[in-house]
Amino acid sequence: MSISAFIPEPADEFERQFQVPVAAEAFFAECWEPAAEALGLKWVPVFSTGIEVMKEDLPEVLDELERLKHWALSRGGERMEKLASRIELLQAELPKALQRDGAVVYIG
Repeated sequence: MSISAFIPEPADEFERQFQVPVAAEAFFAECWEPAAEALGLKWVPVFSTGIEVMKEDLPEVLDELERLKHWALSRGGERMEKLASRIELLQAELPKALQRDGAVVYIG
């Protein structure tokens, strides 16, 4: 299984096509969760069980993703670079998906 971000109730073609891969569950448990715990994050750890993100949540979610990316890049290595690249994808795509008032992105 894998974790991804998508819009469960799309309003247009862009929203229907929106899907961002986050991580395979095993990679999430091995790399994302320990880092999120070390940083005391509250949003990222629940990506694995599923969470709805709305426009008003975006600043907090993006802040956590930035902190996690910085942590991963400071560790170095291929796995941490992979984690950082997925974070960068989320950082770029989440704001686009949450432009419409009332839009919800499900990450899980």
